[in-house]
Amino acid sequence: MNDDAAAVAIASFLEVGVYFYLAWRLARRNVSPDARVPAMQFSIFWAGLGGSAILSGILSLIATFRLPPFDLVLSFLYLEVLLISAALWGLICYLVYLYSGRDRIVPISAMYAVMYGLLIYYITAGRADGVTVTLGSVTPTYSVTVAGPLAIAAVLLLVLPELVAPLAYFRLFFRAQDRTVRYRIAVVSWGLIAYFLADFFAVGSRVGHGLVGVAIGQLVIILAALVVLFAYYPPRAIRERFGISAIAEAPTPE
Repeated sequence: MNDDAAAVAIASFLEVGVYFYLAWRLARRNVSPDARVPAMQFSIFWAGLGGSAILSGILSLIATFRLPPFDLVLSFLYLEVLLISAALWGLICYLVYLYSGRDRIVPISAMYAVMYGLLIYYITAGRADGVTVTLGSVTPTYSVTVAGPLAIAAVLLLVLPELVAPLAYFRLFFRAQDRTVRYRIAVVSWGLIAYFLADFFAVGSRVGHGLVGVAIGQLVIILAALVVLFAYYPPRAIRERFGISAIAEAPTPE
């Protein structure tokens, strides 16, 4: 039995609950008509992460007992690329709207369509030929190392917007006057940055090995996601301490 894979499977299914709960709560926000589409795009981001976590959880659950089938791993990888592309599209559309006050769906959609195509090219050109389980996570192995401008472009499109956009959004902190708005800007921007840094740099593997590292890494990611929820729905103690308010939810139709 692979204990690391079991830990990742459990953590992944916990993430599914957190991500879908975030998507549901954020979709219920009472926003202006102009902000309704961006608000739903932010929900799409969390729902996409939830879908990706389901795939990872299933593979790690199988890896707890045996090596997952190659065809299943590769199929899940292609599906995960689609889900992550859609999720990141939703996030960047939302953050750009918050920063500029304008809808930039067309250019952002084009950018993520290109990223999706490059990632599919990267996977296909690598000629996957096997399956490996590392620290509980299941990934294919490749017979060809893909390098060059296209590979670099795929990585840059995957990483840079998710770090640059929250930093740009944080700049609004210095322009805002309302205490609640300033709190929300700071928590959302740095919560997202913490989430992506923890995911990109595998924090768990850097602070511990084996089961301990896996557990810590997954816990950090879950906490970073919850921080974003607290931006919109801060606990009572935080509201009273800093004099801020939670965002209102749309009324339930009767």
